[in-house]
Amino acid sequence: MQLTVRNMRRKSSAFNQFCCHRRLILALIAVLSVPISGSANTSFDADRATAEGLVNTFVAATNALTDNFWGASFAGSEDQYYFYTSSQQANKKNEWWWQAHAMDVIIDAYRLTGGERYLQMYEQWYDGIVRFNYEHYDDDPWRNNSVDDTEWIAITLIRMYESSGNEKYLLQAQRLYDSYVITTWGPDDEAPWFGGISWEREPKPGRKMKNACSNGPGAIIAAGLARHSDVLSRNGRGRGRSEYEADLRKIFEWERKYLFNQETGAVYDNINLRRTSKHVLSYNTGTFLAMAMDLYALTHERHYLDDAILAADYTMCNLTDPATGLMNNVSWSMKGGDGGLFHGIFFRYFTRLLLCDDLPADIADRFRAFLSDNVKLAVKCLNPDVMIFSRNWLTESVGKNQPAPLTPHVTGCTLLAAQIEVMKQSKHAISDK
Repeated sequence: MQLTVRNMRRKSSAFNQFCCHRRLILALIAVLSVPISGSANTSFDADRATAEGLVNTFVAATNALTDNFWGASFAGSEDQYYFYTSSQQANKKNEWWWQAHAMDVIIDAYRLTGGERYLQMYEQWYDGIVRFNYEHYDDDPWRNNSVDDTEWIAITLIRMYESSGNEKYLLQAQRLYDSYVITTWGPDDEAPWFGGISWEREPKPGRKMKNACSNGPGAIIAAGLARHSDVLSRNGRGRGRSEYEADLRKIFEWERKYLFNQETGAVYDNINLRRTSKHVLSYNTGTFLAMAMDLYALTHERHYLDDAILAADYTMCNLTDPATGLMNNVSWSMKGGDGGLFHGIFFRYFTRLLLCDDLPADIADRFRAFLSDNVKLAVKCLNPDVMIFSRNWLTESVGKNQPAPLTPHVTGCTLLAAQIEVMKQSKHAISDK
């Protein structure tokens, strides 16, 4: 039976690969000939064929993030250390989980350039996001009812620690995880979930559900806390490396059993009281990849890598724009809302898979080409006078003085950072400064 299941998985993966190859070949013909509405310079993307050009583009786009979305950049708002939901001060709302992903771009920029401006934003963001968090509980400004919102913040805090060495960020991440995340697990005998991290800490009657978006990020935090368990222990904090590794394993195994289609690679959205929601979103694939790769790094057991490859193939073949075979339609809601972040989260963790030395060469080549083709199309949409990514890289460009949503721009920046990480391993190596 095990051999039969394995063969079925291979057939499914092979079919996914065939579909991807066919769509990409047709798509690239279309992409190269489509003009972008509002583009101010049609040769703009051609200048970014080199590693140096890509870094320059990323830095310019990151500076556009700080200049156009960072509240403290505007006169009269100098203490508003958080990212607005729209440029041009069109919407100053603090969307809690968006803050994490926008700050992740700043972390990427600091890791790449060593720019002091980016490092200064660490402490400002740490202060501002809670001071202007209007959805927090009175007893703790870091606590939200949405468990996944808390998780994204914790993941960013771990990355802030890893890039700066400031242990305060790691300790805060550990507190959030141990107080508000893993405490929502289970009970293990409660149907229909039998475990899993809840989506909300205090769900309304009949609304309890266990989501991929709360379990995947939870496992990523557990892996990070395990990596730095020595620091936590030195500070008298945490539950120890073995406990966090056990959390990582049980979260992954739960999601794999209940939300992962082991034959197609689809990662389903959630289990609620009535049914399993089989809606598939790219960010859930991304966090599944991250869990699998953390466990592969820990154990070197091949089945984790196989799961990651299958999930990535599914996303490339089923969650892309039919017109291009790529992920240019960034905003799932088409309004630049939560969905504008989904592809960026996928790109960030897809890179973890691409950087694996054990990835078969033919698969690595195909995955790298997919990422690179997305980059080529993304920069094609950039107006060099604005440097803000649009909601659809195929059909629109952000004009000067035109308000734009935050989330698609964050995804564009994240994509460029992902490609730069991959290029570090190539002959066009880029060094961290």
